[in-house]
Amino acid sequence: MLVIRTLFPALLLSVSLFSYAGNETPASKEKSSSSAITSKAAATHYTFRLDNTVNKNNTVDSVLVILDKFDHSGAGFVKKVFYPGADNQVVIEDLPAGKYYAEIYVLGIYKKHFSTIIYTDKSAKKNKVNLQLDYKDVYVPGNANIPAEDTTMFTYTR
Repeated sequence: MLVIRTLFPALLLSVSLFSYAGNETPASKEKSSSSAITSKAAATHYTFRLDNTVNKNNTVDSVLVILDKFDHSGAGFVKKVFYPGADNQVVIEDLPAGKYYAEIYVLGIYKKHFSTIIYTDKSAKKNKVNLQLDYKDVYVPGNANIPAEDTTMFTYTR
């Protein structure tokens, strides 16, 4: 009698699980994948160009980029360290169109912080910003020129 009491609810549970698992059709899977493709198509690329002409266009070591959505719906939307190439450009791909707070920290020898508001658009021409770096002189051992010091003011006389 005990076996019949537990067998009947177990049978009902297995039938309900089987019917629930059969509800998802291949068409609904295709629908979800097509929505992912359309969201990728709406994304744009944004380019940060670090203008280092003052320092003979030397390459920048690394750049930390933090993008926050302007409507405060996505704090730290992009938070990543980029390593620009010889052209000193950082390209952020698949960025949804909109308005963002941008914090750019240049790391390494040419330390600099930029804070700006950017607008991403579907046209690639507008999705660029130039950031001007300051002059930094790099120390080369053996090239230091230390001027002679006038010590007459510090001499002890009686």
